[in-house]
Amino acid sequence: MIRFSPIFGLVAPFLMLFSGCTVERAQEQVLAEHANGAKKTSIWVYPDGEILKRNEWYTDGIKELEIPYKDGVPHGDFKRWTGFGDVALLGRYKKGLKDGKWTSLFSDKKVEAYRYYEEDHPVGDWEGWHYNRERAFEEHYDDKGLAVGVWKKWFDNGALEQEGDCHAKWDPKREIVSASDESTYLKRFSKDCHLLEEFTCRNGKLDGKFSLYYESYGEKMDSANCGTGRLRVQGVLGKGATGKDSALIGMVTYYRADGTRMKQEHWNRDGKRDSVWRWFDENGIVVRECDLRVSGVVYGACEGNMSKFCAETSYVGEIGGVLDSSNLAQSVNFEHSIGKYPATIRYFKPGRALLYEEYWRDGKIAESRSFFPDTMGGKLASETFWKDGKRNGIMRNWYASGVLRDSLTYVNGERVGEQFSYDTTGKLTIHKTEAGKNRPVIMHLLGE
Repeated sequence: MIRFSPIFGLVAPFLMLFSGCTVERAQEQVLAEHANGAKKTSIWVYPDGEILKRNEWYTDGIKELEIPYKDGVPHGDFKRWTGFGDVALLGRYKKGLKDGKWTSLFSDKKVEAYRYYEEDHPVGDWEGWHYNRERAFEEHYDDKGLAVGVWKKWFDNGALEQEGDCHAKWDPKREIVSASDESTYLKRFSKDCHLLEEFTCRNGKLDGKFSLYYESYGEKMDSANCGTGRLRVQGVLGKGATGKDSALIGMVTYYRADGTRMKQEHWNRDGKRDSVWRWFDENGIVVRECDLRVSGVVYGACEGNMSKFCAETSYVGEIGGVLDSSNLAQSVNFEHSIGKYPATIRYFKPGRALLYEEYWRDGKIAESRSFFPDTMGGKLASETFWKDGKRNGIMRNWYASGVLRDSLTYVNGERVGEQFSYDTTGKLTIHKTEAGKNRPVIMHLLGE
């Protein structure tokens, strides 16, 4: 015989009471949509207005992130996913602020980095790894969120990429401030472990002696103990009288890979060229001097060959900016060298036989020409007119024989109007009318 417990009579009224209650549930509200109409941002809200969580979505409907809320601010475990649905970042908010360990992950769930926060600022020792599990970086912070100690970065082959305690230059997006105002340093290395750059810092700024090195010179290095490189440039950086950060101050010396001096510059406290500049041949003999305290001509040397000068720049009085002796073929670099003084630039391009000549007025190029070498007749090869840094007016090119090759018309950098091309005999081969970039071109049929 089956009997029911008397307690059932007590439970039944309780169940009836509970079934009469209304459970309030949060409902989703879409705040923003993607261009394709899919939801982009949504929040889950209770009827009384309390936010439960906020979600972000990719265009294909996969959830990008989820942030729980309490009392109107993020509070609880945070998650972010990739567009494939893999977990990419895990962390936690406490009363609206990042708190504790935050973990970023690769798609295969391997840890990419550990970062630690307290009241939204970084603390402790951060560390990260490459996908192949080689160490990627290490950073250190004190309890106040200030960067401390020596930070390091590594390439994915295990070689050291960067180290130093010049923290303000390492991550400007986070505006890191160093906890020390003492003299610090910053070094960068190549992937094969050659030292590339070495700076002295103060208050997070490049300030003091610096050295730049050649990237590679054949020797094998131990990736666990990167050595020094061959000196390329050496000088001093500082704020100077102008207040500009990291300005060249005093003497700057350039070296060849064999260690011999190639060039010697002098800069004053105003960040301008000063005194006598000298160029040296491979035997250390001065082959050119330029006194920048008076008007004259600045000469630049060919890359790796001091026996030939690849540039000649006239100037009036002092000139400002940087004249790059290792890249003189790029005329854009000369604009800073000329300033606002009328001047002429003559230079050679690597691998090209032509001599190039530019005329500058008010700090801008006005006209450019090129000439064939004497072995090819020495005649004019091209002529171009410029306005505000763009081709403007007639541009002509000639064959070495002196026969016109083409005649083009430019307006504000675009080809406009009649364009003509000729063969080596001077016969017209192409005639077209253009109205600017991405506009119709009218081709004219030529008779036999």
